[in-house]
This record gives sequence, structure tokens and C-alpha cells, in this order.
Amino acid sequence: MHFFKVIKTVVNPILFSTIFVAAMVSCKSSKQSISAKNHHSNTKIVKTDKASEDKAHQVITSARSYLGTHYKYGGTTKSGIDCSGLVCNSYKTIEITLPRTSTAQSEFGKTVKIGEVKEGDLLFFSDNKGGNKINHVGLVTEVKSNSVKFIHSTTKMGVIEDDLYSDYYHPRFVKAVRILN
Repeated sequence: MHFFKVIKTVVNPILFSTIFVAAMVSCKSSKQSISAKNHHSNTKIVKTDKASEDKAHQVITSARSYLGTHYKYGGTTKSGIDCSGLVCNSYKTIEITLPRTSTAQSEFGKTVKIGEVKEGDLLFFSDNKGGNKINHVGLVTEVKSNSVKFIHSTTKMGVIEDDLYSDYYHPRFVKAVRILN
């Protein structure tokens, strides 16, 4: 408050009142919005409990430690890894054992709508636009009002992060699955 006394003596009283009210309003705590709509597909930013957020963060951190790792069919190490191996290894850090193939992983957990995905969820894709034969998986790393980032292992570029709403991945999206509650 000493700061405000100094300002009040130097600045016009009306201007001081305006600054003081603005400062108090900006400091006032407010409830966070539980969801925000995405202009691409009505994606909601879903608020989760702290324990699930912490586990999702551990899984994502593990997955990101593989960024740049080359693709290797059936691979499970930093010398070469495939998409389902990346997901298996990442979830293993929080002691969850997932099936080894993307098709089997798609049946593990709870299916969620594309507009309700959150960090830690799995995204499943088909090789063909509009297809529903699952042959690729990625892990959601970030959900914003206008994008859903996911990490995965690609045959050409290895482990990278992409956006679900890209021209390539969005038409090939099949389903999303939640492993963590």
C-alpha cells in the first residue's frame, strides 16, 4: 500500500482511482473456464484432477525424451522405435502396461469424442482418408483452443509432434481413447 500512497501524491487523484481499480480487478481471482470451444471441431479444453494431470505429464515427458529417434518397425528403444512402442514405453513410466500394437491399444481404455480429448489421451489413425482400419497411434501432448498436438513415430521422420488438425492427420483420424481418468 505504500506504493499506492506515493503514486497518489504524484498522480492526479482521478487517474489514481482508475489505476487502483484496474489493479484490484486484475488481481482478483476468478474461476477458470472448464472448457473452451475449438474453431476446428468444437474441441473442449477439459479440466482434470491433479493426479491425472501429473501422470499425463510424466507420460508426455517420457514420450518427448524420444523426440528425433528414428523409426524402426517393432522397435522399442532410442535406437529405433515404432508408434505403438513409443506409447507403450511412455505409459510404462507410470506403471501402466498397454498392448503392443496400435490396433490392440485402441481397445484399451475409454473411447472419447474428438472434441473432448485431453493430454495423455491416445489418437488412432488409418492409412487411408476416411478409413477405419487402425494402423497408427499418437499421444496427445497439448490441447489448446485451436489445436491438439500429439507425439508419434513416423516412418519418414521418426518421433515428432504434429497437430491433429493438419491436412494430413485430421482426415485419417479414427478414434481417441482415454487411459487415465
